[in-house]
Amino acid sequence: MGTLLSLRIQERFEQLTPSEQRLAAVLLDRSDEILTFSATELAQFSGVSKATAARLFRSLGYSDFNEVRLQAREERNRTGPTQNIVVSMERPTGASTVSGHLQSEIASLTRTFEFLRSDLLAEVAEHLASARRIWIAGSGPHSGSARLARSLFAQVRPAVQLLSEDAETWPEELASMGPGDLLFVIATRPWPSMVPGLLEFAQTARVHIVVITDPASQAKVKRHGGIPLICQLPQNGAGASYTALMSMIALLQLATIDKLGNTALVRSDLIEGLREQLRTD
Repeated sequence: MGTLLSLRIQERFEQLTPSEQRLAAVLLDRSDEILTFSATELAQFSGVSKATAARLFRSLGYSDFNEVRLQAREERNRTGPTQNIVVSMERPTGASTVSGHLQSEIASLTRTFEFLRSDLLAEVAEHLASARRIWIAGSGPHSGSARLARSLFAQVRPAVQLLSEDAETWPEELASMGPGDLLFVIATRPWPSMVPGLLEFAQTARVHIVVITDPASQAKVKRHGGIPLICQLPQNGAGASYTALMSMIALLQLATIDKLGNTALVRSDLIEGLREQLRTD
C-alpha cells in the first residue's frame, strides 16, 4: 500500500542515519502491520533505541508514533482492508524446516505481487518488447538472477546483453549504449558501489531504466528517472531467499511475450530447435 508514511520514508531514506534506516526499512517491509506494534516493539525488532525511533518519526514530520498510527488507521478506514490475513515478512522460527521455509516463501511472494500494479507491469513489458537493445546488470548475489533474466528475455527477443560481472569492463561495454536501449538492473540493499554511477550514465544516455529492488531503495531508482519494481525479501536470518525476485523476472518474460505476440513464440521455437540440433550425446 502506498501510504503517506511509506512515501515520506522513500523521499528521505538517503538522508537518514544508518540506525534510522534500519527502522525505516522495517516500516517499509511491514507497512500493513503498523497498527499491531508499539514504538518500543518496532525499535526492539529493528535493533535500535527508542530515542532513534522518536528522532526518525520527528524527521518524517510526525510529533510521535501515535500520530503515525492515527494516520495508518485513517488510511485503512478510507480504503478498507484488501485482505483479511496479514502475511508476516519475518523469517519464522524454524525457517530451515520445510514448513517454515514454505511460510517464508509464500509471504515473500504474496507481499511482492499484491502491490505490483498491472499498469506498471504493462509499462515495463512495453519497454522490454520495444527496446533497441536490453542491457542487464547484476553483481554479487544477484549475478545469477541477472543471468536468468538474460536467458529468459533472449528466448523471446533479440539484442539482449548481459554486462560482465567484472565492473572494470563496463566502460567498454556501455560505450555502445544509447537512446532506445533499456538498462535492466537487479540491486537490493546494500547497493553495490557501481550501481549509482551506472544509473547516472544511463540517465544521461537517455536510456530507459528498470530496476528490481527493495522497498527502501526505490527512491534512489526514481531519482535517476528509472522504474523501480519492488521485491519483498524475507527479513532476518543468515540465509537470503530470492524466490520473489526470480518470479518477478519470469512474470516480466510472460508479459513481454504478450506484447510481442507471435514473434516471440516463433523465436522461442527456433531456439528450441537449434538446441536439439546442436545437442551432443
